[in-house]
Amino acid sequence: MYTDRFVSLHENVEFLENPHIAVYLNDENRDFPTHWHTPMEILMPIDNTYTARINNKEYILQPYDILFVAPNVHHSYVAPESGRRYFILADMSVLFNILDFQEILSFVNPTALFTADEAGDTYLRLKSLFMEICDVYLGHENMFVPSRSSEGEEDQTRSISLTESIIYAKLIDMLTLIVQNQDRSQHVGFSTGKQQDYINQFVIICNYIDAHCTENLSLESAAKMSGFSKYHFARLFKEFTHESFYKYVNKKRIQYSEQLLLHQKLSVTEVALSSGFSNTSSFIRMFKLMNGCTPREFRKNQAG
Repeated sequence: MYTDRFVSLHENVEFLENPHIAVYLNDENRDFPTHWHTPMEILMPIDNTYTARINNKEYILQPYDILFVAPNVHHSYVAPESGRRYFILADMSVLFNILDFQEILSFVNPTALFTADEAGDTYLRLKSLFMEICDVYLGHENMFVPSRSSEGEEDQTRSISLTESIIYAKLIDMLTLIVQNQDRSQHVGFSTGKQQDYINQFVIICNYIDAHCTENLSLESAAKMSGFSKYHFARLFKEFTHESFYKYVNKKRIQYSEQLLLHQKLSVTEVALSSGFSNTSSFIRMFKLMNGCTPREFRKNQAG
């Protein structure tokens, strides 16, 4: 569930029952100011509307709409006077060793909204998976099996929880369903009416940046990849992503650095260089600009 411990805009999510996943039903008339966190968040209002602001864009969610908020994305919520809504928070970094998983996750970055009217069968399947996750986590189903001894015999003294494994399997189902059935351009903001080949080009370029953000990427080289002039490419890229080319690259580098800070015993300088920054000072400056804290503060807060 949410905690009240912040480092500037960063929210340290506490997973109380499971190490990497939290699910809860919220019925409080309480707004959440602009914040970000490393877990992915999925929410669904049950009663009444619910207002979300993602990167300065407002979404008024109707009951049973499904909103994905990608890791490390700034967002806020405005609650109505009454109503309930489910939240799922999941640390997706545990899946990053799966081939192409980070590219799959990029299809809900920064956000993706699914409604019954617009998403049809895809929405129905996503809704079903969402409610199945809530049922599993909240104990509507018994998700324990007996452990086994080294000789293969059942040990009746303890049980193994399957809750996280089942939920992660369903989350992967949700994300792959989105990739298979949705056009990424619907969620990242490319204008309607653009030619499909333009859209396909920028999906490929964004996926390339996501995978190679730690390398020496330049606006000129990306423009050459697209076949556009540098200035035309810069304009179309911002229309497609709502961000400048270099802001997008730096955001991906910072996201990569966060995983190194959390999971690798590297110095700040080593993290900076491994994440594609030319020096430590520019890395610290960019990290603080995007996250409101220094890399050391971020690591200390997560460890605490």
